[in-house]
Amino acid sequence: MAGPDADFEELFQVEYSSLVRAVFPIVADVGDAEAIVQEAFVKASVRWETVRRFDRPGAWVRRVAIRDAVRHATRRRRPWGLPSPSTGIAESVTDRVDLDRALSRLPARQRAAVVLHHLLGWPAAEVAETLGCAESTVRVHLHRGRTALAAMLTDDAEGVSDGRR
Repeated sequence: MAGPDADFEELFQVEYSSLVRAVFPIVADVGDAEAIVQEAFVKASVRWETVRRFDRPGAWVRRVAIRDAVRHATRRRRPWGLPSPSTGIAESVTDRVDLDRALSRLPARQRAAVVLHHLLGWPAAEVAETLGCAESTVRVHLHRGRTALAAMLTDDAEGVSDGRR
């Protein structure tokens, strides 16, 4: 099968799993992450004649999915603690639960910036493009997010050593 439909199917096959892994830490629910990514591909499908002409159609779909995930997370604050669909981010289950709990307390855009940059390794410029803001704004989100996470994780660690947990 050749042509536009094949191009779209190939894009879906190549990008779907990595997009779900990128969206999951933002929305904290695998089902929600899958639904958001699927909806981003539906939007791409509807506009495929335009999207396929972009230099990087996958970047367009990723930007739509991440922005929708941030909107979703902003509207619906969910507790974290669900297992990640990706492995190797945290070294132990306890570390992952602590990180998830702390991340869930960040504002959605800070959480998205921290997850995309620090956990998924995206450059700040790509995070800025995806979130639709200036790179300097991303750096502010990253700084504030790291500062807040450090304080929360330090408090959590002190709670364990004091026997409060």
